[in-house]
Amino acid sequence: MRAVVKDKDLGFDEIQRQIALLDGSYVKVGFQEGTATKTQVKGQRKQTAGLSIPQIAAGNEFGTNTIPARPFMSTSFDENKALINKAIQGEYTKILDGKRTAEKSLGLIGQLMTKLIVQKIRAIVSPPNSPKTIAIKKSSKPLIDFGQMVQSVRYKVVLK
Repeated sequence: MRAVVKDKDLGFDEIQRQIALLDGSYVKVGFQEGTATKTQVKGQRKQTAGLSIPQIAAGNEFGTNTIPARPFMSTSFDENKALINKAIQGEYTKILDGKRTAEKSLGLIGQLMTKLIVQKIRAIVSPPNSPKTIAIKKSSKPLIDFGQMVQSVRYKVVLK
């Protein structure tokens, strides 16, 4: 008598591949290279095209000689570590269960971080704008003028 053994693929090989893909893969969140402002007019003011959004964001995050630091990226991470770690663990579990790919999970983590950064930009009120800036902008809202920086927060999944 001869027995026939048949190997039934339940997806373990694909799960192993997805876990291996995570090693060295990551998600970049923030202001991607090559992002520049567009010419815009707001009332009597005009913003000239070509300014680097990453440079504007860095100037606001860390401050300059004329702009006080208003950290929004680092604080988005620091204030939400538990939430972010929970999301990462949840995505990892979904990959282990064969319900999610590494690329999709990294993308969802990128979406979460993007959302948190945008929320932080919109929530910041301190340090306040100077009276001169308020007079020019016609707004006391720090970090938002023409809206290009807040609209430029992006993520990019980088697979190894």
